[in-house]
Amino acid sequence: IFILSLTISCKRGGEEKEFVVGISHSSVNDSWRKAMMLDMQVKASDYPGMTLEMKDANEDNDTQIKQIRELVKKKVDLIIISANESGPVTTAAVEAYRAGIPTIIIDRKIYSEEYTTFIGADNYEIGRAAGLFTNSLLKNGKTTIVEIWGREGSSSALDRHNGFSDALIHNDNIILKTVYGRWHRDEAKVNIAALGSFEDIDIVYAHNDVMALAAREAIMEVNPQAAERIKFIGIDALPGKGKGIEAVRDGYLTASFVYPTGGSTAIKVAWQILNGVPVSKQYALTSALIDKDNAGTIYLQTEQLADYQEQIEKQRNNLDKMFSEYRFLQNSVGLILLLLGVV
Repeated sequence: IFILSLTISCKRGGEEKEFVVGISHSSVNDSWRKAMMLDMQVKASDYPGMTLEMKDANEDNDTQIKQIRELVKKKVDLIIISANESGPVTTAAVEAYRAGIPTIIIDRKIYSEEYTTFIGADNYEIGRAAGLFTNSLLKNGKTTIVEIWGREGSSSALDRHNGFSDALIHNDNIILKTVYGRWHRDEAKVNIAALGSFEDIDIVYAHNDVMALAAREAIMEVNPQAAERIKFIGIDALPGKGKGIEAVRDGYLTASFVYPTGGSTAIKVAWQILNGVPVSKQYALTSALIDKDNAGTIYLQTEQLADYQEQIEKQRNNLDKMFSEYRFLQNSVGLILLLLGVV
């Protein structure tokens, strides 16, 4: 009995340490953020000792600040923050860091250097790449471009605008119009429709694919000929049905630029931090142009990857079920031996 008890206690003592990672999302309603959340959940399944606690601020700064402070009060082991708006959320993010909780800032920057690491693509460079691509589409005379903004207070929208503008700054033949979509399909569609006439529009540059496709839809309903003529450029290039890569392949978008979610990277880096492995202050995620020349090939590759991932998840679930049954049998045997010893 003593040996059996010692064996069980040693087994328990050798179990992996449990970590709780708090995740503060600005919102999980759009396709890109749903993809980020899925990436996080899939990657977290590689680390049995990690539990994710998700918070959705539903695009409200005050709610996100409150939720971050709740995670700090619960003393989670690490916090991942994707800010709704950079300025308002900075204070709460810094509070978490000063409380001694490792803090990962993802996607949108905050106005402080008080965090453990930042993970995200360079939105300025993506905007600049979109501007350089747009230069190749310009006419000899005047060219009218409509820029559809994301949320004005987010660093990603500001950087995408600045990069785009800087790439076009030396061209006096460009007329740039601004429409605000705040990342959403419906808002972008309504505000594009409010322009009334589309005859003078040559190019639509949107801060994400959802708004670019919404603009095309709004114009198509009023003036199909204009919709076919206008070049639509977006950002995100998500895989999947109805998303950016498919839209470029099918000709609804002229081009899109890959904006990786960084979800799996964030979880991997979080695990390293929690286990005392040194990490970099910043992890820059790479982008790429998706146009008619490569969209078809990339679409097929992403479909295959999604299929492989689904198969892996099924196998992982089967393994988890088998391990659960094994642990149950192991504990049952231990209990039977203990009872036999007592008898």
